[in-house]
Amino acid sequence: MSCVKHSTREETDKLIDKLSLDCEPRRLMPHPLKLAVPWVMFSFLYVVGVVFFQGFRTDIVQRLADPVFVFELVMASSLSISAALASIWLCIPDIRGQRWIIAVPTVLFAVFSFRLLLHVFLDSFHVPAIHWNLCYMSSLIYGVLPALAIIFLSMRGKTTHPVLMAFMVSISVGGVGYIGLRLVCSSEDIGHICCYHVLPYVLFGFLVSLLGYRLYRW
Repeated sequence: MSCVKHSTREETDKLIDKLSLDCEPRRLMPHPLKLAVPWVMFSFLYVVGVVFFQGFRTDIVQRLADPVFVFELVMASSLSISAALASIWLCIPDIRGQRWIIAVPTVLFAVFSFRLLLHVFLDSFHVPAIHWNLCYMSSLIYGVLPALAIIFLSMRGKTTHPVLMAFMVSISVGGVGYIGLRLVCSSEDIGHICCYHVLPYVLFGFLVSLLGYRLYRW
């Protein structure tokens, strides 16, 4: 009996050694904050730089004196930052046991969406003629580099929530892009805002969600 156990142990050890040969050394993933903070700084500086290059909307002084407009920008900023933090935390399979971090952008997204819907129902909403213009071009400019950066960072880990991860990535990118568009576009028409400032990032989020399992697979 002891010989059988000894033989089995040797076979197990050989199997472990064989499997270990195929393993490559892996560097420990940095703390999520060390990944998220650089993205936040880069994305906001990038968008502000593009806004300065394109030029602020003609009524920017009056709009910044409006508390509602400032609140809108603060909410979009908070939404983008919290979603970026959540997406980087989601890189870790157990989210470091801090699932509450997902609740913050989720609640902010719900509030932001509710506020937008209120404007749709209370204001004179109409769908504008869709055509290629400055806003669509700007939505791509504001979104491409931040999107590539955060997708690259979020692939550093191995998430167990690929669709949720994709959702948070799209919110974080959409938030900074929305801020840029509101600073350069003078339109306050809710139909224009929905179709030109929001819809491109909704489509981006839908695409990233579809690709979530491929982007963030083990």
